[in-house]
Amino acid sequence: MVVLAGAICTKNGKALLSRQFVELSKVRIEGLLAAFPKLMGTGKQHTFIDTESVRYIYQPLESLYILLLTNKSSNILEDLETLHLLAKVVPEYCHQLEETEITKNAFDLIFAFDEVIALGYKERVTLQQIKHFTTMESHEEERARIEEEVKKAHAKREMLKKMGEISKKKDDDRRSGGDGYSGMGGGSSQSSSRDHVYVEPRSPVIEDTRASSSVKEPARAPIKGMSLGGKTSKKSDVAKVLKEEKIVEREEEAEALVEAPTSHSGAFTPQASQPTENVHVVIEEQVNITVENDGGLQNLEIKGGLSVTCLDPNVSKVKVMITQGENRAFQLKTHPNIDKQAFSSGELKLKDSSRGFPAGAPASILKWRAQTKEETMLPINISCWPSQGSEGQTVVNMEYELRAPFDLHNVSVGIPIPQNIQPVVSSVDGSYEFNSREKVLYWKHPIIDQSNKEGAMEFHTGKADPRSFFPLQISFSANNTYCDIQLVDVLSVDSGKPVKHSHSTQLSVEKFEIV
Repeated sequence: MVVLAGAICTKNGKALLSRQFVELSKVRIEGLLAAFPKLMGTGKQHTFIDTESVRYIYQPLESLYILLLTNKSSNILEDLETLHLLAKVVPEYCHQLEETEITKNAFDLIFAFDEVIALGYKERVTLQQIKHFTTMESHEEERARIEEEVKKAHAKREMLKKMGEISKKKDDDRRSGGDGYSGMGGGSSQSSSRDHVYVEPRSPVIEDTRASSSVKEPARAPIKGMSLGGKTSKKSDVAKVLKEEKIVEREEEAEALVEAPTSHSGAFTPQASQPTENVHVVIEEQVNITVENDGGLQNLEIKGGLSVTCLDPNVSKVKVMITQGENRAFQLKTHPNIDKQAFSSGELKLKDSSRGFPAGAPASILKWRAQTKEETMLPINISCWPSQGSEGQTVVNMEYELRAPFDLHNVSVGIPIPQNIQPVVSSVDGSYEFNSREKVLYWKHPIIDQSNKEGAMEFHTGKADPRSFFPLQISFSANNTYCDIQLVDVLSVDSGKPVKHSHSTQLSVEKFEIV
């Protein structure tokens, strides 16, 4: 396995931090990172992208992405393990996964990345070892610091001692009628009054420097960076990198790709929620879940639907081809204008073949619903255990376990805090944030998958009633749905030929409470 670079970037491809483990030019790494958002096509649910010469392996970090650039011969399982470890390292140094926080702690993150990867190969280290290595103190440095403090303290004592001796000598001379410098020859009586006044020596060099910098120095013209070979556009550099990496065949295509807007900004998933073709198909579900704090499921309701948006009236005469699983727990219902006989064979089309779908607005053509009390249907199981600790404190232990057969993105668990005092978190898998205005502690995970399907958090706060930590509010999103319906293709009703289309699949939470 050879890791070329590890980086953190925004969803638009802006590089916030990049650590190269092999020799890569700045232009090339910026070009690869800028091309990354453009390569994330719709409908893909994996977290890697293969190009001609490199492989992107990525993971969302709230509004950012952490990714590895590797060669195509590397072991992707080891790469994913490395990526997950780096994703756990970042929250240890950045309390908030934001652009300013990443920039502020860039050097600490680079040092931590170096502990994980050396010369492109993963080191066998744990998160605890990384923290220990990066914070390890030098005994020689500590000893030198202590010796320096001892010297400073000794010099201060000597200074005070000398000042006391001089002051005592002057007082004795004044009482005896001398001028304080009798041993150096006779002095005038006027000098004796001046000798008792101590004037701190001035530093003319420092004063002249300040004066020259604030008054005499003329205004300077802004200094520009070095320019070689005339003006070049950053977008053209990115396009050149895309062509060199054989991501596109021609440089014109690369420039068009760079100019194209990013289709997935503002979400954790690589899918586009907005239409990118004249025909756009959306499969979406919402869940409404209420769970008792002892683990019993009160209610789990799933509502979903499939809609079609035709932007061009000339391509509105289409039929949507789908496949279905068993879906025994679901009640499916088609729109009255949909051909029910064709739906039984996997086609969603209008009864009147001479008509097309309404242009410019989404048309809901299929809906489904399910309601159950089977706990096996829960996407994630979360436990909250408040208990009385020592010194009048309340210790709260949190656990989660992934039950869904798919990944959950942007997972957030909101825990009410009785007192408006930030709780002390002693251990956490993922990250946390305390909102003092809402009096809620948020436990966050950018993604929960099979690599981190279990996790825990422990915090303590002031003495409180265990019931005051409820209800818990949970939210997440996913690229899969409970109802097993998959889009196969979109065909023209008249010709039967495939029609270019885009699609997205989204599962979201309407309400998820643990009461």
